[in-house]
Amino acid sequence: MIWALIATLLTVGISLYLILLLLAALGGLTTVPFLIPLGTSIDLGQWAKPELIDLGAAIIGTIVLILLFRFFQRWIRYSALTVNWKYIRSLGWRRIALDTWTALFQDSLLLSSVQKRSKKRWLVHGLVLYGFIFMLLATTMSAVLNYTNAPHGFWWPPRIIGNLGGLSSLIGLSIIGWRLVRDPYEDNGKTYLADIAFVFLLFLTIFTGLATEFIMYGLNATLAHGSFLLHMLLVSGLFLALPYTRFNHVLLTPFLLILTRLNRTLVEEKIVPGILEEPAPGRHHKTERLAVDCQKQIFPQDGESPVILRYYP
Repeated sequence: MIWALIATLLTVGISLYLILLLLAALGGLTTVPFLIPLGTSIDLGQWAKPELIDLGAAIIGTIVLILLFRFFQRWIRYSALTVNWKYIRSLGWRRIALDTWTALFQDSLLLSSVQKRSKKRWLVHGLVLYGFIFMLLATTMSAVLNYTNAPHGFWWPPRIIGNLGGLSSLIGLSIIGWRLVRDPYEDNGKTYLADIAFVFLLFLTIFTGLATEFIMYGLNATLAHGSFLLHMLLVSGLFLALPYTRFNHVLLTPFLLILTRLNRTLVEEKIVPGILEEPAPGRHHKTERLAVDCQKQIFPQDGESPVILRYYP
Protein backbone atom coordinates (compact mmCIF):
# COMPACT_ATOMS: atom_id res chain seq x y z
CA MET A 1 0.00 0.00 0.00
CA ILE A 2 2.94 2.32 0.68
CA TRP A 3 4.13 2.33 -2.92
CA ALA A 4 0.58 3.00 -4.18
CA LEU A 5 0.35 5.97 -1.78
CA ILE A 6 3.75 7.30 -2.91
CA ALA A 7 2.73 6.94 -6.56
CA THR A 8 -0.49 8.86 -5.91
CA LEU A 9 1.32 11.67 -4.07
CA LEU A 10 3.92 11.98 -6.84
CA THR A 11 1.20 12.09 -9.50
CA VAL A 12 -0.76 14.75 -7.62
CA GLY A 13 2.44 16.76 -7.12
CA ILE A 14 3.34 16.61 -10.81
CA SER A 15 -0.22 17.57 -11.79
CA LEU A 16 -0.25 20.60 -9.50
CA TYR A 17 3.18 21.67 -10.69
CA LEU A 18 2.15 21.50 -14.35
CA ILE A 19 -0.98 23.51 -13.54
CA LEU A 20 1.16 26.18 -11.87
CA LEU A 21 3.44 26.30 -14.90
CA LEU A 22 0.45 26.70 -17.21
CA LEU A 23 -1.07 29.47 -15.09
CA ALA A 24 2.28 31.26 -14.94
CA ALA A 25 2.62 31.06 -18.74
CA LEU A 26 -0.93 32.31 -19.32
CA GLY A 27 -0.29 35.17 -16.93
CA GLY A 28 2.86 36.17 -18.77
CA LEU A 29 5.06 35.57 -15.72
CA THR A 30 8.69 34.71 -16.41
CA THR A 31 10.02 34.33 -12.87
CA VAL A 32 7.89 32.63 -10.26
CA PRO A 33 9.19 31.21 -6.97
CA PHE A 34 9.69 27.41 -7.02
CA LEU A 35 9.06 27.31 -10.79
CA ILE A 36 11.95 26.55 -13.13
CA PRO A 37 12.46 28.51 -16.37
CA LEU A 38 10.90 26.65 -19.29
CA GLY A 39 12.40 28.44 -22.26
CA THR A 40 15.91 27.04 -21.89
CA SER A 41 17.13 23.45 -21.69
CA ILE A 42 20.64 22.05 -21.39
CA ASP A 43 22.26 19.85 -24.01
CA LEU A 44 22.88 16.31 -22.72
CA GLY A 45 25.85 16.09 -25.08
CA GLN A 46 27.62 12.73 -25.28
CA TRP A 47 24.98 11.13 -23.05
CA ALA A 48 22.35 11.47 -25.79
CA LYS A 49 24.32 10.98 -28.99
CA PRO A 50 21.91 9.75 -31.70
CA GLU A 51 24.30 7.00 -32.84
CA LEU A 52 24.58 5.59 -29.29
CA ILE A 53 20.82 5.70 -28.80
CA ASP A 54 20.28 4.00 -32.18
CA LEU A 55 22.82 1.29 -31.33
CA GLY A 56 21.22 0.64 -27.94
CA ALA A 57 17.75 0.55 -29.49
CA ALA A 58 18.94 -1.91 -32.16
CA ILE A 59 20.45 -4.28 -29.56
CA ILE A 60 17.45 -4.12 -27.20
CA GLY A 61 15.03 -4.37 -30.13
CA THR A 62 16.71 -7.49 -31.50
CA ILE A 63 16.60 -9.22 -28.12
CA VAL A 64 12.94 -8.26 -27.63
CA LEU A 65 12.01 -9.57 -31.09
CA ILE A 66 13.63 -12.94 -30.32
CA LEU A 67 11.78 -13.14 -26.99
CA LEU A 68 8.50 -12.15 -28.65
CA PHE A 69 8.96 -14.80 -31.34
CA ARG A 70 9.17 -17.49 -28.66
CA PHE A 71 6.33 -15.86 -26.73
CA PHE A 72 3.95 -15.95 -29.70
CA GLN A 73 5.01 -19.47 -30.61
CA ARG A 74 3.60 -20.53 -27.25
CA TRP A 75 0.40 -18.52 -27.61
CA ILE A 76 -0.23 -19.74 -31.15
CA ARG A 77 -0.09 -23.24 -29.70
CA TYR A 78 -2.35 -22.32 -26.77
CA SER A 79 -4.91 -20.67 -29.06
CA ALA A 80 -5.00 -23.67 -31.43
CA LEU A 81 -4.57 -21.28 -34.36
CA THR A 82 -2.76 -23.89 -36.43
CA VAL A 83 -5.71 -26.26 -35.95
CA ASN A 84 -8.40 -23.64 -36.63
CA TRP A 85 -6.66 -21.92 -39.52
CA LYS A 86 -8.18 -24.18 -42.18
CA TYR A 87 -11.65 -23.24 -40.89
CA ILE A 88 -10.82 -19.54 -40.54
CA ARG A 89 -9.45 -19.49 -44.09
CA SER A 90 -12.82 -20.73 -45.35
CA LEU A 91 -14.35 -17.39 -44.25
CA GLY A 92 -12.59 -15.67 -47.13
CA TRP A 93 -9.94 -12.98 -46.99
CA ARG A 94 -12.46 -10.14 -47.09
CA ARG A 95 -14.25 -11.33 -43.93
CA ILE A 96 -10.93 -12.08 -42.23
CA ALA A 97 -9.71 -8.54 -43.01
CA LEU A 98 -12.98 -7.01 -41.75
CA ASP A 99 -12.89 -8.96 -38.47
CA THR A 100 -9.20 -8.16 -38.01
CA TRP A 101 -9.78 -4.43 -38.54
CA THR A 102 -12.77 -4.43 -36.15
CA ALA A 103 -10.76 -6.25 -33.49
CA LEU A 104 -7.76 -3.92 -33.84
CA PHE A 105 -9.65 -0.62 -33.97
CA GLN A 106 -12.92 -1.12 -32.11
CA ASP A 107 -12.02 -3.82 -29.59
CA SER A 108 -8.34 -2.98 -28.98
CA LEU A 109 -7.80 0.73 -29.63
CA LEU A 110 -11.23 1.96 -28.47
CA LEU A 111 -11.43 -0.68 -25.71
CA SER A 112 -15.10 -1.25 -26.57
CA SER A 113 -15.31 -4.63 -24.81
CA VAL A 114 -14.06 -3.05 -21.56
CA GLN A 115 -16.35 -0.04 -21.96
CA LYS A 116 -19.43 -2.26 -22.23
CA ARG A 117 -18.65 -3.98 -18.93
CA SER A 118 -17.36 -1.09 -16.83
CA LYS A 119 -16.98 2.57 -17.77
CA LYS A 120 -14.72 3.15 -14.76
CA ARG A 121 -12.38 0.36 -15.81
CA TRP A 122 -12.48 1.65 -19.39
CA LEU A 123 -11.44 5.11 -18.19
CA VAL A 124 -8.49 3.75 -16.19
CA HIS A 125 -7.35 1.56 -19.09
CA GLY A 126 -7.75 4.51 -21.44
CA LEU A 127 -5.65 6.81 -19.25
CA VAL A 128 -2.74 4.36 -19.43
CA LEU A 129 -3.19 3.22 -23.04
CA TYR A 130 -3.77 6.63 -24.66
CA GLY A 131 -1.12 8.19 -22.46
CA PHE A 132 1.34 5.58 -23.67
CA ILE A 133 0.31 6.22 -27.29
CA PHE A 134 0.88 9.96 -26.77
CA MET A 135 4.36 9.25 -25.40
CA LEU A 136 5.17 7.02 -28.38
CA LEU A 137 3.93 9.74 -30.73
CA ALA A 138 6.04 12.37 -28.95
CA THR A 139 9.14 10.14 -29.09
CA THR A 140 8.61 9.50 -32.80
CA MET A 141 8.09 13.20 -33.56
CA SER A 142 11.18 14.10 -31.56
CA ALA A 143 13.29 11.52 -33.40
CA VAL A 144 12.12 12.81 -36.80
CA LEU A 145 12.12 16.55 -36.09
CA ASN A 146 15.09 16.66 -33.75
CA TYR A 147 17.39 13.73 -34.54
CA THR A 148 20.43 15.46 -33.05
CA ASN A 149 18.68 15.96 -29.68
CA ALA A 150 19.18 19.73 -29.70
CA PRO A 151 17.75 21.48 -26.59
CA HIS A 152 14.10 22.57 -26.77
CA GLY A 153 11.82 24.42 -24.39
CA PHE A 154 8.73 23.17 -22.56
CA TRP A 155 6.30 24.49 -25.19
CA TRP A 156 7.82 22.52 -28.08
CA PRO A 157 4.85 20.46 -29.46
CA PRO A 158 6.42 16.97 -28.97
CA ARG A 159 7.22 17.94 -25.36
CA ILE A 160 3.63 19.03 -24.74
CA ILE A 161 2.26 15.80 -26.22
CA GLY A 162 4.73 13.67 -24.25
CA ASN A 163 4.02 15.47 -20.97
CA LEU A 164 0.25 15.10 -21.40
CA GLY A 165 0.70 11.41 -22.21
CA GLY A 166 3.03 10.86 -19.26
CA LEU A 167 0.67 12.57 -16.82
CA SER A 168 -2.30 10.59 -18.16
CA SER A 169 -0.46 7.28 -17.72
CA LEU A 170 0.74 8.21 -14.21
CA ILE A 171 -2.85 8.92 -13.13
CA GLY A 172 -4.07 5.61 -14.56
CA LEU A 173 -1.19 3.65 -13.02
CA SER A 174 -1.82 5.22 -9.60
CA ILE A 175 -5.45 4.04 -9.72
CA ILE A 176 -4.35 0.57 -10.84
CA GLY A 177 -1.82 0.49 -8.00
CA TRP A 178 -4.57 1.04 -5.44
CA ARG A 179 -6.73 -1.60 -7.09
CA LEU A 180 -3.91 -4.16 -7.00
CA VAL A 181 -3.38 -3.75 -3.25
CA ARG A 182 -7.04 -3.41 -2.20
CA ASP A 183 -8.92 -5.83 -4.47
CA PRO A 184 -8.29 -9.44 -3.32
CA TYR A 185 -9.48 -10.81 -6.66
CA GLU A 186 -6.71 -9.06 -8.56
CA ASP A 187 -4.48 -11.92 -7.38
CA ASN A 188 -5.17 -14.56 -10.03
CA GLY A 189 -2.69 -16.95 -8.46
CA LYS A 190 -0.31 -16.78 -11.41
CA THR A 191 0.78 -13.28 -12.46
CA TYR A 192 0.07 -11.06 -9.42
CA LEU A 193 3.70 -10.30 -8.50
CA ALA A 194 4.59 -9.74 -12.17
CA ASP A 195 1.60 -7.38 -12.48
CA ILE A 196 2.77 -5.31 -9.51
CA ALA A 197 6.34 -5.27 -10.84
CA PHE A 198 5.16 -4.06 -14.25
CA VAL A 199 2.99 -1.25 -12.87
CA PHE A 200 5.86 -0.15 -10.61
CA LEU A 201 8.41 -0.34 -13.44
CA LEU A 202 6.22 1.57 -15.91
CA PHE A 203 5.49 4.26 -13.30
CA LEU A 204 9.20 4.68 -12.53
CA THR A 205 10.09 4.81 -16.23
CA ILE A 206 7.59 7.59 -16.95
CA PHE A 207 8.45 9.47 -13.77
CA THR A 208 12.21 9.46 -14.48
CA GLY A 209 11.49 10.66 -18.03
CA LEU A 210 9.53 13.65 -16.71
CA ALA A 211 12.16 14.24 -14.00
CA THR A 212 14.96 14.28 -16.59
CA GLU A 213 13.10 16.86 -18.67
CA PHE A 214 12.54 19.25 -15.77
CA ILE A 215 16.09 18.79 -14.46
CA MET A 216 17.28 19.85 -17.94
CA TYR A 217 15.19 23.02 -17.64
CA GLY A 218 16.81 23.59 -14.25
CA LEU A 219 20.18 23.53 -16.04
CA ASN A 220 21.73 20.96 -13.67
CA ALA A 221 23.93 18.99 -16.09
CA THR A 222 25.33 16.43 -13.61
CA LEU A 223 21.92 15.50 -12.21
CA ALA A 224 20.37 15.48 -15.71
CA HIS A 225 23.00 13.01 -16.98
CA GLY A 226 22.34 10.62 -14.09
CA SER A 227 18.57 10.91 -14.43
CA PHE A 228 18.73 10.37 -18.21
CA LEU A 229 20.91 7.26 -17.79
CA LEU A 230 18.51 5.83 -15.19
CA HIS A 231 15.54 6.56 -17.46
CA MET A 232 17.15 4.79 -20.44
CA LEU A 233 18.01 1.76 -18.27
CA LEU A 234 14.39 1.58 -17.09
CA VAL A 235 13.11 1.90 -20.67
CA SER A 236 15.41 -0.98 -21.70
CA GLY A 237 14.24 -3.09 -18.76
CA LEU A 238 10.60 -2.33 -19.54
CA PHE A 239 10.89 -3.62 -23.11
CA LEU A 240 13.04 -6.62 -22.14
CA ALA A 241 10.34 -7.60 -19.65
CA LEU A 242 7.60 -7.22 -22.28
CA PRO A 243 6.96 -10.96 -22.83
CA TYR A 244 6.86 -11.70 -19.08
CA THR A 245 4.60 -8.94 -17.69
CA ARG A 246 1.27 -7.25 -18.38
CA PHE A 247 3.13 -5.13 -20.91
CA ASN A 248 2.53 -7.99 -23.34
CA HIS A 249 -1.12 -6.81 -23.36
CA VAL A 250 -0.22 -4.30 -26.07
CA LEU A 251 0.45 -7.19 -28.48
CA LEU A 252 -1.24 -10.25 -26.98
CA THR A 253 -4.65 -8.67 -26.39
CA PRO A 254 -5.14 -7.56 -30.05
CA PHE A 255 -3.97 -11.03 -31.17
CA LEU A 256 -6.50 -12.79 -28.92
CA LEU A 257 -9.27 -10.35 -29.80
CA ILE A 258 -8.72 -11.04 -33.51
CA LEU A 259 -8.99 -14.78 -32.86
CA THR A 260 -12.08 -14.26 -30.71
CA ARG A 261 -13.75 -12.28 -33.51
CA LEU A 262 -12.86 -14.89 -36.13
CA ASN A 263 -14.00 -17.80 -33.95
CA ARG A 264 -17.24 -15.98 -33.18
CA THR A 265 -17.82 -15.61 -36.92
CA LEU A 266 -17.22 -19.34 -37.36
CA VAL A 267 -19.87 -20.03 -34.72
CA GLU A 268 -22.36 -17.57 -36.24
CA GLU A 269 -21.86 -18.83 -39.79
CA LYS A 270 -22.10 -22.48 -38.61
CA ILE A 271 -19.20 -23.33 -40.90
CA VAL A 272 -17.95 -26.06 -38.57
CA PRO A 273 -20.69 -27.99 -36.77
CA GLY A 274 -19.91 -28.57 -33.10
CA ILE A 275 -17.67 -25.54 -32.58
CA LEU A 276 -18.84 -23.64 -29.50
CA GLU A 277 -17.69 -20.26 -28.24
CA GLU A 278 -15.47 -20.43 -25.17
CA PRO A 279 -15.04 -17.86 -22.36
CA ALA A 280 -12.57 -15.08 -22.98
CA PRO A 281 -8.92 -16.00 -22.18
CA GLY A 282 -7.74 -14.98 -18.72
CA ARG A 283 -11.17 -14.88 -17.05
CA HIS A 284 -11.03 -18.45 -15.70
CA HIS A 285 -8.71 -17.75 -12.76
CA LYS A 286 -10.76 -14.83 -11.42
CA THR A 287 -13.99 -16.81 -11.81
CA GLU A 288 -12.39 -19.72 -9.96
CA ARG A 289 -11.31 -17.44 -7.10
CA LEU A 290 -14.85 -16.05 -6.81
CA ALA A 291 -16.32 -19.57 -6.82
CA VAL A 292 -13.95 -20.75 -4.06
CA ASP A 293 -14.79 -17.69 -1.93
CA CYS A 294 -18.55 -18.23 -2.41
CA GLN A 295 -18.24 -21.89 -1.49
CA LYS A 296 -16.41 -21.06 1.76
CA GLN A 297 -19.15 -18.62 2.78
CA ILE A 298 -22.18 -20.63 1.69
CA PHE A 299 -20.90 -24.15 2.45
CA PRO A 300 -18.25 -23.73 5.18
CA GLN A 301 -18.67 -27.38 6.14
CA ASP A 302 -17.07 -28.41 2.83
CA GLY A 303 -13.77 -26.87 3.93
CA GLU A 304 -11.12 -26.78 1.22
CA SER A 305 -12.83 -29.12 -1.23
CA PRO A 306 -11.81 -28.30 -4.82
CA VAL A 307 -14.02 -26.22 -7.12
CA ILE A 308 -14.47 -27.40 -10.70
CA LEU A 309 -15.81 -24.93 -13.26
CA ARG A 310 -17.78 -26.22 -16.23
CA TYR A 311 -18.73 -24.04 -19.18
CA TYR A 312 -21.85 -24.55 -21.24
CA PRO A 313 -22.78 -22.92 -24.55
